Amino acid sequence: MNKYTWTLIGAVVVAGISLATWAGAINQGDKEALHAYKKMEQARNQENQPLSKSSSNVTLSDFSIQGAVLPEADKIRKYNDTNMQGLLSSTDEKLSFIMEEDEVKGIVIATDKEPIMAGGEKSGPELFDLYENIKNTLGKDVNITYVSYSGGFIFVATDSEGEESLWLDQRASTFLDLPSHKQLKSEEVVEKIREGAESVDEEKTNQLEMGSKSE
Repeated sequence: MNKYTWTLIGAVVVAGISLATWAGAINQGDKEALHAYKKMEQARNQENQPLSKSSSNVTLSDFSIQGAVLPEADKIRKYNDTNMQGLLSSTDEKLSFIMEEDEVKGIVIATDKEPIMAGGEKSGPELFDLYENIKNTLGKDVNITYVSYSGGFIFVATDSEGEESLWLDQRASTFLDLPSHKQLKSEEVVEKIREGAESVDEEKTNQLEMGSKSE
């Protein structure tokens, strides 16, 4: 067997390993969420019919965004730093994009084992554009974390020098009264989130006072 034959066999083996790795890369949570999305598309487009070509061809993006969550309102209110990362707790949830070739159809949020949600036909393209904007502005090495806020999303971006900036989608920007799809300083967003937490605490206090007066 000559050298060329061995090289060819080696290339085939490597290709086979890469294909198997890619095929097994999608975890159970993502798999179930994507399946749920396909079923929703089936029900929406062709009730009791086989999956439409569009829904059957969708896949997940080859990358995902790590999730994090904000604490309760009272902890936010007492937070004195200006850095967003210090306020967050990491989760095992990740956000991926539902793709049909180069078109973004929606989003999937899932853990490695369980689906959380699938859909977001309107938010999917917007969040993908926001993600691409961050990458183009801060470079491919930027680390991005997503946070759900009032039905919208905040992307926390840390560049290669450790500098943090925040980026808001349309819905989050509406609640925080800040620009969307623009690089924002952490302190101005954290301050708005703190103000929102104070409003929540005041509302709870007013409700308790009204309840005690009615008794």
